[in-house]
Amino acid sequence: MILTEDRDYVLSLELEDCGSVTGLANKMVELEFTNKELLHAVITCGMPIQRLRPAYMNTRRAEILYKIFLVETALEVKGDRLQKSRRTAYLDSSEKSVISYYLGMFFTKLISRKLFAVDYLTHLNTIEKAHGEGFIDYFDNEWRPDMIGYCRAKDSWSVWEAKGGSNKRVQALEKGSKQVAAIAAVNGQKPSPAAVCMTYYDHGYLCAIVRDPESIEGEQLDIREEHFYRAYYRPVLEAFQEQGMRMNGRDMEIGLRIPHFAEEGRGERELHIGMPQELLQYIAGENYGMLRELLYMPKEEYADNRYAGADGIYIR
Repeated sequence: MILTEDRDYVLSLELEDCGSVTGLANKMVELEFTNKELLHAVITCGMPIQRLRPAYMNTRRAEILYKIFLVETALEVKGDRLQKSRRTAYLDSSEKSVISYYLGMFFTKLISRKLFAVDYLTHLNTIEKAHGEGFIDYFDNEWRPDMIGYCRAKDSWSVWEAKGGSNKRVQALEKGSKQVAAIAAVNGQKPSPAAVCMTYYDHGYLCAIVRDPESIEGEQLDIREEHFYRAYYRPVLEAFQEQGMRMNGRDMEIGLRIPHFAEEGRGERELHIGMPQELLQYIAGENYGMLRELLYMPKEEYADNRYAGADGIYIR
């Protein structure tokens, strides 16, 4: 698979409702997406390691390249479908689990945006506590969800648990259901949805399932808006600060040279990541309150063939 190659893909996705009122109705969906939409999810998907302060230059560049490497190495293309790559067959189960973890995370980001209009999705334990005293951690409790999502147009919060594996494992779905049910409300709102999203392979083809479990009594979670935005934008901001920005019209962007991981002898390609200059100024100055004035809507067609998310970050 070559993530920077302009292509359209289809993913078989099962939506499973277990009694909630979010509108899911046990059905199959053929989810269509482009390579740039997936790239956007890969670039912007929050990761727990972002809490580690950069110890050397190009930390964020290395992180982005590693994520792209994992996707391109783990998946092959057949028609408009994605398959498990034969290149990973020699890996042991622990190494395959790492790849599955990342794929589950990336596709949860993609699916949450495509089907539920989630503009932002980031890891819960990268968000600072509402009243200070560090981050929202649950080190003594395995029953916590992975990620928190936010849709600005609806001013609604969502809770997500990302799972990945070789098969559609009932036990993992059951555990994920308990994890998302551990949070009953975010900032006083019932999560919409609170869902576990799993990627798996069916006869070698990548598939996914989204389960919206029945709600149970959980805890109330309070998140300050600026803490949420800081957790989401920090990795991209640090990539901009590391690589050296340049102007592209009214936008600011960086360019990354990327090897062809899956194909030898093809040299490098260049990936451009950008955002409007005013957005960069706001997040660099931690002026997150101004982001409400910048409600970006995704636009898939630009003169330079970019894809821009509702978060204002574009890929070309």
